[in-house]
Amino acid sequence: MQKRQRRWKYSVLFLAIFFSLPIIAAKIPLWDEPKPIIETTKQDTKIVYAANKTVATKLSEKKTTTSFKTLIYFTHSHEAYYPMLKKRNETITVNHDTENVQSLGDTFVNHFKQNKIETDILNVDTMKVMKQQNLVYYQAYDAVRPYVKKQIEQHDYDLIMDIHRDSSGREITTTTYKGSPYARMAFVIGGKNSRYQANESYAERLSKKLNSLVPGISRGVIKKTGAGVNGIYNQDLSNNIILIELGGVENSEEELNRSIAILARAIEEAFVEPTSS
Repeated sequence: MQKRQRRWKYSVLFLAIFFSLPIIAAKIPLWDEPKPIIETTKQDTKIVYAANKTVATKLSEKKTTTSFKTLIYFTHSHEAYYPMLKKRNETITVNHDTENVQSLGDTFVNHFKQNKIETDILNVDTMKVMKQQNLVYYQAYDAVRPYVKKQIEQHDYDLIMDIHRDSSGREITTTTYKGSPYARMAFVIGGKNSRYQANESYAERLSKKLNSLVPGISRGVIKKTGAGVNGIYNQDLSNNIILIELGGVENSEEELNRSIAILARAIEEAFVEPTSS
């Protein structure tokens, strides 16, 4: 009896071990299995802050190549800003040979580059050309015209800007947003140009975008025509030429720098990435 019980126990134990072997074998790896590869994607857009703690200059990674090109020139190249002259211990005057609106060229290039905008600066000092040709002040647009015409015949530009300094005082040319002062901008369109509506549409789009970023930074679009004004401003050379009055005589270099940063961001959002406007 006891022998039969032992044989039965051994039989049960043998069967249990026999049927467990496949399960145990499955759990013991014979070699290292390769781990699955998980692919990650890059962020589409990165925001970089520059020039101002309050409002950022936007740097987009959406574009792999530069697709938007601008030309900047200065018809009244010697228009000066009092704070810039004072900072450099220069005589305070409305016009200066070196410390002037044209000296801001590198500032435009740097801020525009951060926004994936390629920029050419027309290397012409219009006031020096006028002096050489014995031209008077109101002939500045005639003096710079052949240089602008030649440049745009040789290169394709998406936007062309003639940058000026307004003669108005600080109360008109300055706005404050979130504690930071900005030089305001005004857009001038020549109403005597037969196709001025095309230029005007560029100016209005950019003005609207600027004010959406910093309320009041744009003074709007001003159409000039009639007696006593140029009325064309060389805008007949291209539909995408606009004239920008950047700040006034009393705006500081910091305020101008801050506004140029916002202008760069506005151009990107208004024209380079129109879906975000």
